[in-house]
Amino acid sequence: MQPAPAPSDAGSESLTPVSAPIAWITDARGHFTAPQPAWSEYTGQAWDEYRALGWQKAVHADDLTVLWRSLLDAREHLGPYAAEARIWHAPSRSYRYFEIRAVPQLDADGRIREWMGTCIDVHERRSSEQALRIADRRKDEFMAVLAHELRNPLAPIRHAVHVLKVCRDDEARSAWARDIIERQVEQMSRLLDDLLDVTRIARGQLEVRLQRIDLAEPLERAIETSRPLLDANGHSFEADLPRGALVVQGDAPRLAQVFANLLNNAAKYTDRGGRVRLSAGAEDGQAVVRVRDNGIGIDPAVLPRLFRIYSQAVPARARAEGGLGIGLSLVRGLVEMQGGSVQAHSEGAGRGSEFVVRLPLVAQEAATPDRRAPAAEPLRLRVLVADDHPDAAQTLAVLLEVMGHEVRVAADGEEAVEMAASFEPHAVLLDIGMPRMDGYAAARRIREKSPGTLLIAVTGWGRHEDVSKTAAAGFDHHLVKPVGPGQVARLLADAMRDRQAGPTAPGPVAQPVK
Repeated sequence: MQPAPAPSDAGSESLTPVSAPIAWITDARGHFTAPQPAWSEYTGQAWDEYRALGWQKAVHADDLTVLWRSLLDAREHLGPYAAEARIWHAPSRSYRYFEIRAVPQLDADGRIREWMGTCIDVHERRSSEQALRIADRRKDEFMAVLAHELRNPLAPIRHAVHVLKVCRDDEARSAWARDIIERQVEQMSRLLDDLLDVTRIARGQLEVRLQRIDLAEPLERAIETSRPLLDANGHSFEADLPRGALVVQGDAPRLAQVFANLLNNAAKYTDRGGRVRLSAGAEDGQAVVRVRDNGIGIDPAVLPRLFRIYSQAVPARARAEGGLGIGLSLVRGLVEMQGGSVQAHSEGAGRGSEFVVRLPLVAQEAATPDRRAPAAEPLRLRVLVADDHPDAAQTLAVLLEVMGHEVRVAADGEEAVEMAASFEPHAVLLDIGMPRMDGYAAARRIREKSPGTLLIAVTGWGRHEDVSKTAAAGFDHHLVKPVGPGQVARLLADAMRDRQAGPTAPGPVAQPVK
């Protein structure tokens, strides 16, 4: 039974603040024998209600046993009393956690005459501790899942490498092994990119480059990205895209990332042979994109926290595809940074789900088509690669040679500076953490002697402050490992176009490249 919400004899002009301690005195048996104004103000009990043992009605029933056990133990040992219990708070009509402490007052014969004690409100502290425990548990779970997700691609990569070694003359098996390695590396790269992006969003360090775009471009890119997973799971996929343009102010690569995340989720959380549908259209001045599936659905209790970081509707271990639980948090962050919103809908477990992204439309006539000049005949560039990790340096060098460039390799920053003086490269790809001389110092030395050389940082560090440091050192671009062939090809293609257009001296802008 809950106590009465308002006392009949407690001066109600000002209630005791929640954080103020409640002082009290009982007899040896724990009975209130005189009015306790602070108790009355807090609990709303009148004197007739809490006198003797009536105060128990203001204590949560589940806590009374522990409270009395502690009191009887203290009474037996004539020692101090300490316990924790929930006490009714009349103004908020809720129970709050209190730390209860008392010391016995002894008579001349050494027996307890009375107890003098306090009740201290610890509800906020306890709630904070509980939140910290939950966060700590989620962190541990996340680290376990992260380790699992990073290990997953390693087994097929290792097996594929072995196949390449023993089946050198079998082109079909070699091609299969190469495809496996490429897919698994892409998966690891996407996982790490998502993890870094969601961290940057939380810190307010992620940048989006807004421009007028037709939403068809990122949608088509997302479909291309997710198609292998949809096909691998045997899903029926339908895309309903409008014939007319849906022009929004957005970042095309980031929106493609959003839609690919939603499509991948639909593929993961739909049993094999399911249906996934993507549709887009204009509604009330907004571009609306819907991703619908007939998969496992979402429990209504989970919906409110679905877009929180590390949240999953289904534990990763329960689904073969796994996942870090950061995808939807990333989706929400990216969409909101572009002035939009995202919502999730589901009728419950086993009923499928729908995710809806809304972005403000802009006037179509304001969009200008991308009319690029035809690519000129490619030039052969001199490219210097510097990395103290031999495999990293050699594989990047071979990649550049396959692209048709002349390549030299340096094992540290000092060798890179010496080689740049004799080789006179058009572009230099520098690792940052190298012996003898790091990438920052090497970049400054090379920039002093060759102002027009394209300097590209190749590093495992991708935070906003890391990009700023490479810019300050004179780098033109900042690539985060693992570096994809497309990233390098685009930067060198730009460098070749600049050479065909005429000599330039690029300044240190260090743009992060995706």
